[in-house]
Amino acid sequence: MPLPDYIKKQYKKTRTLHGNWYLMNYKYKFNLSRTKVFLKGLKDGVCLGLKCRSCNTVSFPPRLICGRCLVMPDQWVRLPETGTIATGSATYEADDKNRERPLPVIAVRQDGADTIWLHNMPKDIDFHSVYIGMPVKAVWAKERTGSWFDIDYYDALEDPAVELNKKEQEK
Repeated sequence: MPLPDYIKKQYKKTRTLHGNWYLMNYKYKFNLSRTKVFLKGLKDGVCLGLKCRSCNTVSFPPRLICGRCLVMPDQWVRLPETGTIATGSATYEADDKNRERPLPVIAVRQDGADTIWLHNMPKDIDFHSVYIGMPVKAVWAKERTGSWFDIDYYDALEDPAVELNKKEQEK
């Protein structure tokens, strides 16, 4: 099925900025002070989230500014190693020319957190068995170095809802 032609819409100009914008001239300083505690927690095998004192939003991984109320979060909370899949996508290995085996890339919402982060699942899992809302558990790397990769991957847990659905269909 051919794709439809792109139709460019004409919008009424409301503002015009004169001059040039050279984005390479801007300097951005990334503050790593918030991630040091987070990375030390990962090295110790602990999931730490950052809680906002204003709206009680917990971010995992930590954010410098709360996305909900724009206040700087300041309370570290310990989170369980479990979570659920918020969304996902497929990727393929570099040497997979025919794209035979899709590998899932997932966005995990850690239990107790309000934000998501991207991670992967084991290579032997069937891509078609992964679904939104699927319970997962963090599998830690054998050698932890205090980096984002200290959680090696997320593995699927048994979902009690699936068993309940099977029982209802049998009736």
